[in-house]
Amino acid sequence: MGGFSAAPASFASLFSLLPLFIHEQNAAVGRLNALLKPFSKSFISAYDKNSPIQGYPVKDIFFRSARVREELKTIIFLGGSHGAKAINDLALSVASQLRDRGIKIIHQAGESDFKRVEEEYEHLGVEVELYAFTKDLASLITRADLAVSRGGASTLWELTANRCPAFYIPYPYAAGDHQYENVRFIVENELGWCERESQDLKEKLLSILDESVKIRSEKLTLYSQEDVASKMIADVEKVVS
Repeated sequence: MGGFSAAPASFASLFSLLPLFIHEQNAAVGRLNALLKPFSKSFISAYDKNSPIQGYPVKDIFFRSARVREELKTIIFLGGSHGAKAINDLALSVASQLRDRGIKIIHQAGESDFKRVEEEYEHLGVEVELYAFTKDLASLITRADLAVSRGGASTLWELTANRCPAFYIPYPYAAGDHQYENVRFIVENELGWCERESQDLKEKLLSILDESVKIRSEKLTLYSQEDVASKMIADVEKVVS
């Protein structure tokens, strides 16, 4: 899967004439994976049309609870376990307007920023379902009709599997700007929205509220492939057996 920790084992496999399989999580191929790709038995990427297996391995619960969003009644802000200040601040900046529109708010603010966010909601007088961190993310996403999230691969494909349209705000300091590249795949296929953290996030989100979530939710169905992990295992077994 790339990264410094994968390098020793990857090169050892080549020197030992053992088959090497690569799963590239991101749209921007990492340096190690790009270097080793010609020597691999199989190169799997959800973003590569030439990948022998399409899709990204996602827990079954996201598929089992998937639904097409008909209209925007609930929005979830995903600040992550550590909290994404840009997303938390965006949620607070639009909270009053969401309340006035009758849109419910679910917010995972992160443990480090939870107290500040909680106090701000109380000051605004806005009712919110607020979490520092939760292991029940799948059910929260299922209840939402729109997500605001970073562009990490796992979250992106979990939202896709659940058919939940999302407004992505990529982490600006991700290696190789890979979160932006991940999200560009979503935007180019008209599956969701994206904006850089340095841009006017509030204006962009408010404009999204007037668009149809149903159109994008239905299109996400075409990109949510089940049993990807099982297919990857079968691909390995086919070569090594």
